[in-house]
Amino acid sequence: MVNRPLLFMKNRIILAFILLLGLGLRLFHLDSRPLGFTWDEAALGYNAYSLFLTGRDEYAQVMPLILKSFGDYKPALYSYLAVPSISVLGLTEFATRLPSAIFGVLLIIVVYLLTRNVFAAGLLAINPWSLYFSRGAWEANVALTLTTLATLLFIRRRYLTSALFFGLTLLTYQGAKMFTPLLMLTLLLIYRPAIKLLVKPLFLLLLLILPILVGFASQSGRLKVFSVFSYTRRPDTVAEILRQDNGNPFLFSLFHLELIDQGRGVLQRYLNHLSPYFLFFAGDWQNLRHSIAYYGYFHLPEILTILIGLVVLLRTNNPLTKLLIAWLLLAPLPSALSRDLVSGVRSLPLLVPLVIVSGMGLAQLSRRRLLLYSYTLILLFFLVYYLDLFYIHSSNFTAVDMVYPYKPVLAIVKQHLDQYRQVIFSDKLGQPYIFTLFYLQIDPRDYQPFSQLAVSPVGDVGHVDRFGKFIFRPLFLPDDRLLNSTILIGDRYELPESDLATIPNLIMLGDIKYPNGAPGLRVVGLP
Repeated sequence: MVNRPLLFMKNRIILAFILLLGLGLRLFHLDSRPLGFTWDEAALGYNAYSLFLTGRDEYAQVMPLILKSFGDYKPALYSYLAVPSISVLGLTEFATRLPSAIFGVLLIIVVYLLTRNVFAAGLLAINPWSLYFSRGAWEANVALTLTTLATLLFIRRRYLTSALFFGLTLLTYQGAKMFTPLLMLTLLLIYRPAIKLLVKPLFLLLLLILPILVGFASQSGRLKVFSVFSYTRRPDTVAEILRQDNGNPFLFSLFHLELIDQGRGVLQRYLNHLSPYFLFFAGDWQNLRHSIAYYGYFHLPEILTILIGLVVLLRTNNPLTKLLIAWLLLAPLPSALSRDLVSGVRSLPLLVPLVIVSGMGLAQLSRRRLLLYSYTLILLFFLVYYLDLFYIHSSNFTAVDMVYPYKPVLAIVKQHLDQYRQVIFSDKLGQPYIFTLFYLQIDPRDYQPFSQLAVSPVGDVGHVDRFGKFIFRPLFLPDDRLLNSTILIGDRYELPESDLATIPNLIMLGDIKYPNGAPGLRVVGLP
């Protein structure tokens, strides 16, 4: 006979250990791993800093729910969540990333409450997908925790509070605009609550998303840039297909319509996110800003527990298992409809059902202690292997994608800024202005009156040309060498050593390299 109070106490002790492990893995060297800092992180952090000091964003908009940022119109909730940590710790990478780390730990608690499965909670604490996105200022990570919490509250019939958190996901991350409504519809179909109980929750939800609906037309350019349907075949490609079919329109319509080609592309993207290569071996192989090299989003031994868990899931017939199956099938859709062949950030919701399924499989193995202990030792080996890759080796591969040189370059600029009239900063690495604001901690009250974004004509992100002493543009050394009292910042092609050696009185202020020794950015001074 099971001693339930003793079992409950044991689970609480295990869960406490899991939470401490999850917290430690998410906070250790949070500021420097991953090495570098993306422009989106810098934007979220600086806007939080601006909101803290002035109650306005970088463009002097009062308490916005949507941040204009680079013209990509980020939902603002993450910046508000970062205000407390930045107000206490200052404008740093650690303070900016801290909210995501905390929400990564909270997700462990929510998954446990949803499943009452300590194995699922434990696997989530050490999961590479969760660890990586908890260690950066990723709105998607916060949105996933809010989504899972909203789901838990819905299942427990706390419909009003559930609507609040579902609404907050839409104010946190752009990708939630597709996944959140689909998940809500799934919950309604599976759990079928009484309509009269949903009136107030629906009203609250509409109230929360009203700013998004009002601004959708003016903010849809970025959506068009990322949509797979915005990229069609070139006319000469279509003409060549017609030529090969001898101009037969019937054959073209039957086999080669644009809709067929795009449908194939969507299916390919969808299945990519369910492939073992993505899940267990490579992660987001297209973008090392979304994962580390040579490791997947799940530890390799979890192939076994996920397969066992899927068998258990398909043999169980209750509302929660139906929800998990639906969640599993819906999660890749936002990424499948985007231009990228694979995306670790847009498919992040896939983490929750898969880690729960893996936990179900591990629960089956735990019925035999020898299997449990053997599996645990193997999993521990892979965890140590992952941590070695992440902390020791990953910076040699990912620092380029994480635009590592900005921080050391701006530390050099800060030392010499008072000695020069202007700074001309190459924009090759993308959005140098936001890193300048972040690392030099420019007072937003000084920047806001002059903030001006040059909007992209195709709806993609824009750029800032200048503010104060700073000019952001490509360098052209034959002309720029004639300037005086100027700091030039560029790469080895814009500032080649052979040409710099011919400039009299030039001062080499710094030459920043990537961790693997590859050239990054150079900083030179023209007296």
